Amino acid sequence: MTKINFDFGKPSAGGIVDLSNATVSVIPTERFRNDSRIVVREGFEVALDTKGKATVTVPPTDNTFCYEVTVGLDTDLWKFRRYVTVPDSTTAVEFADLVDVDSNTLAPALNSGAALTYLLAGSLSEAQSMSAANPGQMVFYPEGQAKTVASQILEDLTDTRAVVEAQSAVAAQAANAAQAASDASQAASAQVTAVADSITESKTVVESHANEALTAIDEAVKSVQDKASDVSGEDGTDAMPTDSADSASSQEA
Repeated sequence: MTKINFDFGKPSAGGIVDLSNATVSVIPTERFRNDSRIVVREGFEVALDTKGKATVTVPPTDNTFCYEVTVGLDTDLWKFRRYVTVPDSTTAVEFADLVDVDSNTLAPALNSGAALTYLLAGSLSEAQSMSAANPGQMVFYPEGQAKTVASQILEDLTDTRAVVEAQSAVAAQAANAAQAASDASQAASAQVTAVADSITESKTVVESHANEALTAIDEAVKSVQDKASDVSGEDGTDAMPTDSADSASSQEA
């Protein structure tokens, strides 16, 4: 169940005063269900107090009905009627805040009673100023101005698109150049690695041959030294003379 607060006033020479002791009638537009109970289309009345206020408690509406609320009697010149929906709320709602609906379709009313007003401007800039100063009203300005502004916006968008496309092409070229440089760098790196490997292999072969040559030279030198030592030993034995004749013969020899 939802509580609805009524609060009414009336104009007077001194301003707005309380609408005291007025009658408010509330009636559903169709019968409806409340849990397992069927509620018939029967209304009730409530009298405002001396302050123009009253509170009623009613079931919330659904998509099958709304409430017809009549304020005042037929003898009252200010009598008026509203068709409203009531939300399912645990806190009291104000009657002035309820949504007006069409009693047949239950769709929100297109106009809650406020007259549609609009303003006319001579240019777009004037329309923008008037719209900012009057946020609740429509502002119209000459169609030619609208076409000019639309054409300018379209031209600006076209220019912007061309700039973006050009920048995209430059970015794509830069990306391709960077990729090509990366590929060339990788190829050059591979070539350098291959040359370094070849140099290392050649160095190993040269060092191997040099070691072999040094070994062969060492062996040849040792062989010559050994032979020279053998010859020197033989010469020492022959140098010991036995007599003068043998010595002379040795010297001649």
